[in-house]
Parts: sequence; C-alpha cells; structure tokens
Amino acid sequence: MERSTPHIRRRKRRVALTAAAAAALLAPLLISASAQADHDGPIGPVNGGFEEPAGDSIPGWTQRGGSVGGSTVVDDPVFTGEQSVRFDDPEDTASYGLMSDPMPVEAGHTYQLSAQAYVEQGAPTLYVYFYDAAGSQLDVEFTHFTSQPTGSWAPLSVDATAPEGATSAAVYIYSTIARVSTFYVDDVQLRHLLAPLQIEDLGPAFYSPNVRLADVDVLSDGTPVGYVFSDGEPVSFNVVDLRTGTMLDSHDMDGYSIAASIEIAPDDTVYFSVRGPNDGTLWTYDPHTQQVRKLASRIAGENLLRTLVLDGDVLYGSTYPNAKVYSYDTLDGGIRDYGSVVDDGSAYAWGLDLVDDALWVGTGATPHLMEVDPVSGAVTERALPAGVAETADFVNRVERHGDVVFISYSPAGAGGDNTAVYDLAAQEWLPGLEGGAGSWTEDAAGGLVYYVSGDTIRAYDIAARQSVSIGWEDGPLVNELEGTTDLALVELGTAEFPGTTLVGVRVDGAIWRYDLESGIGDVVRSEIVGAPATVHSLGIGGDGAVYVGAYLSAGVMARVDESGVQQLSGPKQADSIIAHRERTVVGVYPGAEFYVGHSRRPWEWEWGRNPKHLFGLGRGETGQDRPMAMTAAREYVAAGTVPNYGELGGALTLFNPATGTYESHRNVVPDQSVTALAYRDGLVYGGTSIHGGLSSEPTRTEAELFVWDIRAGELVESSVVVPEAEVIHALTFDDAGRLWGLADNGVVFEYDPATREVVRSVRTPATSSNIWGRLSELYQHPGDGHIYGNANGRLFRLDPRTLEFVTLIASGARHSVLGEDGAIYVADETNIFRYTP
Repeated sequence: MERSTPHIRRRKRRVALTAAAAAALLAPLLISASAQADHDGPIGPVNGGFEEPAGDSIPGWTQRGGSVGGSTVVDDPVFTGEQSVRFDDPEDTASYGLMSDPMPVEAGHTYQLSAQAYVEQGAPTLYVYFYDAAGSQLDVEFTHFTSQPTGSWAPLSVDATAPEGATSAAVYIYSTIARVSTFYVDDVQLRHLLAPLQIEDLGPAFYSPNVRLADVDVLSDGTPVGYVFSDGEPVSFNVVDLRTGTMLDSHDMDGYSIAASIEIAPDDTVYFSVRGPNDGTLWTYDPHTQQVRKLASRIAGENLLRTLVLDGDVLYGSTYPNAKVYSYDTLDGGIRDYGSVVDDGSAYAWGLDLVDDALWVGTGATPHLMEVDPVSGAVTERALPAGVAETADFVNRVERHGDVVFISYSPAGAGGDNTAVYDLAAQEWLPGLEGGAGSWTEDAAGGLVYYVSGDTIRAYDIAARQSVSIGWEDGPLVNELEGTTDLALVELGTAEFPGTTLVGVRVDGAIWRYDLESGIGDVVRSEIVGAPATVHSLGIGGDGAVYVGAYLSAGVMARVDESGVQQLSGPKQADSIIAHRERTVVGVYPGAEFYVGHSRRPWEWEWGRNPKHLFGLGRGETGQDRPMAMTAAREYVAAGTVPNYGELGGALTLFNPATGTYESHRNVVPDQSVTALAYRDGLVYGGTSIHGGLSSEPTRTEAELFVWDIRAGELVESSVVVPEAEVIHALTFDDAGRLWGLADNGVVFEYDPATREVVRSVRTPATSSNIWGRLSELYQHPGDGHIYGNANGRLFRLDPRTLEFVTLIASGARHSVLGEDGAIYVADETNIFRYTP
C-alpha cells in the first residue's frame, strides 16, 4: 500500500460549511455549521396549533402507528388558542405518532422545531425528517424528552440542519414502542434559524507515529518482521522488515483509532483487534497474501477484546466491560462465551495466558487472578500475593515462562514494584522483577527473559529465580531506550546480527536492535507514517495562543495563532490547559501530573525545562488520576481531578505555578469528582460528578455545586443546583458577575453568588453522557455578550437575556475555546477550526 508522507498543512480556507461539505472534509464525522441569517421565522407546519376543525383526521397531519388509542384534538388542556392534540399510547409493544405534511427547506440551513408539551405519563419524542426532491428520506434528527415535568406545560425544541440535497422536511410527534404515554402537544413550529456558517479549517492539529502495540515473527521464507500499530485517526497496521526498517505492507484501519491486542499463529497468521470505537471486532492478517479480513464483531457481546492467546486452532481472549473470557475456533468461526470470570462488578478481564490446562486471567479494577477450565468452563480463584491484592487495581499481564508465571499489576506498589512471579514447581509466589518492569519479552533466550526496568534493560534468570544485569548501562543503546513500548527476541539472520537479537519498538516508530552475544546495537527508522492524533483538550496559553493536547499520543501538543498550527512536543495526554498570567499550565494523565511553561522562553518539553514538571498528585499517593478542570485563582491555579480506577472521591487542588507548592483536598463533596471550576472574588466555584474512576460505582445520585474559600482554606457550602443531574460539565462567569453552568441533562443555569441561589434555568438540547464532564465547555463572548459552549458534539449560543438557545454546529464539535482574538476555536477528532461570531 502506498502512503505519502504527511505534514501539517497550513491551510487557511474560508468555507461555507454545510452538512455535506463537512462530511466530505471531516469523514467520518459530520459537522453541520451555521450562522445567523436575516430571514428567520416559522415555515410551518400547517395547523401547528391544531385549531382547524378535525373529523376523522387532523388537517395537516397523518396518523402513524398503533392499533388503538392514537391522536385526538381536544379543548382541554390547551397552551394557546382553543385546541391542542392528545396522544394516547396504551401499549408498550406499539408506537404512536403524528406526521406533518412536508414543508420547504434549504440544504445547509438550520431549523428549530419547537412545541409545548403537557405530560401526564411517559415521554414525547420529536423528529425532523429531511427529504430530497423525489421524496426520498435523507436524514433525521430527534430528541427523546424523558425528563419533562408532569402536570404542566413545558417547552420542547430540536435543532436540525438540512443535509445536501434536502428540499423538504416533516415533523413527527411520537411515543416510542417501549413506552406507555399520555401527553398533550400544542403550538408546533418549525422555523428557520441559521444560514450556512463561514468557518476556517486550519487542518489537523498534529501528526505523529504513536506505537503502543507491536509483535514480531519470522515468516516461513525467513523474513523477520515486526507488526507495528500506530494509533491515530485512523490507527494503522504496519508490517516492517526488521533487518532494514523497510515497510513491507500497511493498512489503515478506517474508523478505528487505537490498537488493542495481537497474537501470531505458527503458520504466520496474525489475529488482532483495534478499538475506538469499541465494537469487539476480531481481525486476521495473512502476510503472504497481505490481506486483512474481519472475523467477527461484538464477540461475547463485549466492547473491547483485551488480550489474545492461541492454543492450537483455538484463540482465547479477555474482554471489557464485563470481564469475560471467550474462545474463537479459527477453523469454523465458532465462538464460546465463558461469561464473566468475577461477580464483584470488575469490568476488565485483562492479563491472560494458558498455564498447563487452565487459562489464568487477571482482572481489574478489582484485582483477581482467576483460573478458567477451557473444557468445562469452571472458574476458580488463585490467591494473589498480599501486597498485590492490597495495593493494585489491575492485573494487566499474565505470562508463563518455563516453570514460572509472571504477572504485572498496576498501580505499582512501594519501591516501584509492579510484578510478581509464581513458581509452578514449588507452588508459591516469589519476589517480582527487580526494579519493576515495563515491557518484557514473550520468549526467553538462554533461560533469560528480558525486561525494561526504568532507564535500563535487565533479565530474569528462570533457573536461578533472580534478576540479573545484562550490562545495558555500558552498551551502545543506553540513550535509546526511552519510549520503548515492546520488547521481543528474534533471529535476524544477518551478518551484523547473526544470533538472537533483542529488539525494542519505540512509541515514535523507531526500532533498536541489540545483539545479545556481541553487544552490538543500532537504531533503524521504520517507514511508519504518523496519522493525525486525536485532539483531547483545548486551552489558552500564557502567550494568548490556543494550545491543543492529544489523546494517548507519542508526546505531542500544538499551538494555534494567526499564522496557523504549529506542532510541539508535549505529554502523552494533556487533559486540561489554561493560562496563569504569562504561564501555560498543563494537567496530564495519568497520575494527575502538572507542568508549567513560561511564554517568554522556548518550548522545550522533551528536556523538561519549559514547560517544567511542577508536581504530581499520583494514583498511589492521593488516589487522583485525571486533571479534568483548572482555573486561575489569584496567585494560584485551582485544579479539579477524577480519582483512580475503581475509586470515588475526586479532589480540589490549589497550587502556585511559580513555586510548585500545593495543597490538595479530597472529597470536598464526598464520593464525587471535581469536573468544572470557576473563580471570582477569593472563592472557587466547583461543579461535581457523581462518578469516580472507571469501574467505580456511584454512591450519590445528584451532582453538586460547591463554593471554596481560598484564604480560609475551607468549604463554604455545597448544594444540588440542578435536580437529577449527575454531572456539572462546565462553569463560567459573565460580565455581570453571575455564574453560568451546564449540566449533563442539558440544563443551563444562572447562579447568583450573592444569594447562592439559582435564579434562572433553561433546559436545552445540549445534553452530554460523558461521566467526567469532558467534551463540554462554556464561556461568554465579550463582543456580543452571548454565552457560547459545546456539549456532546454540539456548538451552541445562548442569549443570557432571553435564554434563547441556538445550535451553531449540530455534531462533531468535540472541544471549543474562546481565543483572545475573539474567534471561537473548535476541534473535531483531529482538525482545528476557527469561527468568528
């Protein structure tokens, strides 16, 4: 497969971004963007107030669905006029609805469907269908209104953008097949809101090889190959000749972004899985025909295939989110679901290997070591060493080497220990690999298993049951180890490397080779092409530019200013970015690490000088893991964090970016994470989430807003401000000193800091299912005074005077930030866009 070398394209195109144009530009995402037009107003539907006399049918509407009940015009209750329509859906096995007559629309324009609803039971659903000139359906937008008040009239609205080719639209009012409902609807209107928006596409934020999974093989013709995945949009599967670094084959796994697992059969067949999205799909690759084939999806009904192990013709695997084990028969495609190996709610079955006649399975976020009989399916538990059971969250690797079994766990315990060794002969646990282990070789050579230990390579002598030095510190590759993600032993069969060679694959795609007998070593640069990395965060830096953080990258960030996009070195994952005076503060996952860079100095991330590492909260030390929110607070930065896997109780941390001094307060709101922050007049305002780290179970049912006094160092108060909301996603102050917030159920609220009460609120379509408040921002534009923000891919505008809500981008807007130039910068999966209101 031919691949061109990518580069950051400094494109500054102004385009009218309609739904169709955006689909072509940003495939597979759909961004339909719009700006204010002069001809706003209602376009229908006919008889939207249900005032016309109705006989056997309702003028302007057609009954759809249901065998009994249905839609009836009534004179009580009504919102305006003399009549409304009553919907009766008495069955949970049938759906009921009314479809309006079509109305003319323009492709690329945005429309708002609004109505008033009086709910007695159940929930109404509103649809907008779009059709082409021939009457064929092109697209549909809908919302289920499941949290409406009962016994009173309340507004409903749906924003929708007409796709390319659309000439008409129809409104559908509906009760779903699974619900029993009774509700009334009045004043239905579809009105034109917005014409296509002018927006600049600045191109991808960053390109980078991002190798986090690899394996090696020697093919039947003697070619030593590396199978190297590079995560990105999309993740690529690459076949590299380990003798030269030459690319032998490459496949972009379109629609996927992260490598998950790989296993190689004796006949050279490769089995692997990729994720993002997580659809539990198993793939195979034949190196002789260079063909990739899909074998099965949603294996065992699971999202993620974690680890693969082959035994003869049967492939075994572990899964997420129900901690299952399954088998796949490579001859006939038969799948056996062994079910969850634990019953304590653990989501991950991770580490996996065949030990004698049993599958040993490691789990998380509660650590167990389970044994599964592959014949009977019986599951038993093997006790872990006390230190592992007490400190670990995950058993993420299990591997047999001769008559010992290695396991690795995380987080590491005291002294950095993260492994244990089980002696099969003595039936006892032994001390782990000295110094802790990163990657280790799947095979042994001369009775030695090689592993990364900090900044060196060591070996474990299986017979002697001890770790030994291999003299790496005095070898030629001592400075080439950083970023090594996989180790393997392979016979290269060259004059320079005639014997067993230790090979390391680095996150940047480079491959180092170390001859175990001679000590000769070198580095070859593979031809792996980096894909656009996934955008994970946007923020303003101390120099006023927009900074972009990446998701699980090889170590990249980006800077955006009037000249375009500049790629920078950075952390592997930047969760949050803010400016504090002239400094740029970056919160990094994992372990809630914080870095600070000064805008007057060159950016030198790779040397740790600017930005420099300030401090880390640490999973083990404080139980904190993800810095989801930050705000400048006088001389401090306030940071809100989500705790470690399986734990509840986030923290509010206040630190001085100049000195690094900090104080951290966990459980400001008991068992809740801190997901949104704002500051004013000596007080930090924080929004929470009832959710903790992955695989934790909430103990609370409603998110809260808290107030923290910096000088006193204490909580002033905390309360529920949006009933039934599980997450407060975003907070911002307006120019009048009022605090605005966004909850996961789409409620935007205005909070008076003086009275500490919510004074106004409005339910909007800006709902979000992210449990940590990610992919949501809120800010006031100083030019027009409107509140802008994004949630669940939607960029929106809210008028703080009237609470009118307008969708600007219907989907794909994953992140946004207000630039100092007055422009709004928006990111989808990979690209940065600039829109000036």
